[in-house]
Amino acid sequence: MVHPYLDIYGGGERVCHNVIKTLMANGQNVDLLTFDFDEDKYKDIVGEAFPQEVVIHSLGKRMEVKSPFTIYKRHRTFVKLLKKYKNKIEYDYLFSTQSSSPFEPVFLNKGKKNIAYVHFPEIHYDYSRGKLKRKLYLWLFKRWVEQGIGKLDLVFCNSNYTKEAIMRYWGTHCSKEPIVIYPPVDLSKFWCSKPFLDRKKRIVYVARFIAAKRHEIMKRLASDLPNYEFLSVGGLIDAEKNWFDKLRENMPPNYSVKANLPGPELRKILHDSRIYAHLMEGEHFGIAPIEGLASGCVTIVHDSGGMREFIPEDYRWRTYEDLRCKIVTVMESTGTNPDWNSDRLQLWKKISVLTPETFQEQIWSNIKTIFVNP
Repeated sequence: MVHPYLDIYGGGERVCHNVIKTLMANGQNVDLLTFDFDEDKYKDIVGEAFPQEVVIHSLGKRMEVKSPFTIYKRHRTFVKLLKKYKNKIEYDYLFSTQSSSPFEPVFLNKGKKNIAYVHFPEIHYDYSRGKLKRKLYLWLFKRWVEQGIGKLDLVFCNSNYTKEAIMRYWGTHCSKEPIVIYPPVDLSKFWCSKPFLDRKKRIVYVARFIAAKRHEIMKRLASDLPNYEFLSVGGLIDAEKNWFDKLRENMPPNYSVKANLPGPELRKILHDSRIYAHLMEGEHFGIAPIEGLASGCVTIVHDSGGMREFIPEDYRWRTYEDLRCKIVTVMESTGTNPDWNSDRLQLWKKISVLTPETFQEQIWSNIKTIFVNP
C-alpha cells in the first residue's frame, strides 16, 4: 500500500486506515509506504493504534517546497523515493489509497494487479478549467498522470460525482469503470438528538485550513451576522501556517478558529451547535458534513459535489446571499419547525449506512475477485 501523507486525518486517511484493517482481517500481509510516520500522532488523530502487523517503510520526511514549479518538485521527490523501494519490497498487489495522481504503478511495477482509491482527478480537472498559461504549466504533469492511469486494474472512488469526473477526464486512458464506495464514517460517537433550542446560536465549519476550503466565508458571515457565533475547525500543517495567520487577521469578535482539535472536543462543539455550514464548492464527498448532520446540526452545504447525493435541495446554497439568508431562516425558525425534525430522521437513516463495516465489506467483496483470479 502507498499513502504518502498520514500526518493529518482527512477522508483519504480514513480510507487508508480502513483498507489496511480490511486486508488484515482477511489474512493479507501488508507493507505500507508513507512519508515520515509518527505512530503516537497517528493514534491521536485516528483514534486507534496503527496495526502492529503492518510493515512500515518510511519515504523520509515530508518535503515542503516553494514556488515556482511546486508540483514538479514534489513529484521529483516522490518518484525518487518510490524508485528507492522498487527493488527492496516483494509484493503481489499494489494498492494506492491517496491516488488522485497515480504515479505508483509506473515505478512500483512488479505486482500482478494495481488498485487505486481515487478521491478526484484533480490535475485533469484543473487543466480543463485553466487558461493557456495554466494549461502549459500542467501539460507535462498531466501526461505523467496518464501513464499511471493506464496501468490501473481496479478503481474505487468516493462518490458518483467523482465517478462522473473520472470517466469524463480519464475515460480515454483508463478502461476500468470506477466503483463507488463511500468513505467510512464512524458515526457511533457523533449521534446526538439534543433539541435545537437547547444549543448555542453557533455555526460551525470543519475543514482543513487551506485556501481551497474557503474559511474566509465564515469570517465574512460573522461580520454580517454579529448576533451569531461562527467557528472554523480544521487540521493545520506547518506549510499552511502563513495562510492561517492571514485568516486570523482582523477577525470579528464573534468568529474564532481552532486548529487540530482532538476528536472529543470537536464532537462536544458539534453537539452544542445549531448549524453546520459547509463552504467548499465541488467537495468530492464530504465527511465533515455527515458528522455534523449526525451530531444533530442543521447541515447546509454548497449545491455541488458529492454532498448532493445525501443533502436535499432545501439545505443547499449557491450564492453567498443564499447562504446568509438560509442561516438566518434556520437559526430563527427551525426550533419550532416540525419539518426539520422529520427531515433529520430521514437523513439520519440515509447516512446510517456509511459505516466502517459497510466500507470494509464492499472493498473486500471487490478486491477478492482479483485475488482469486489474478
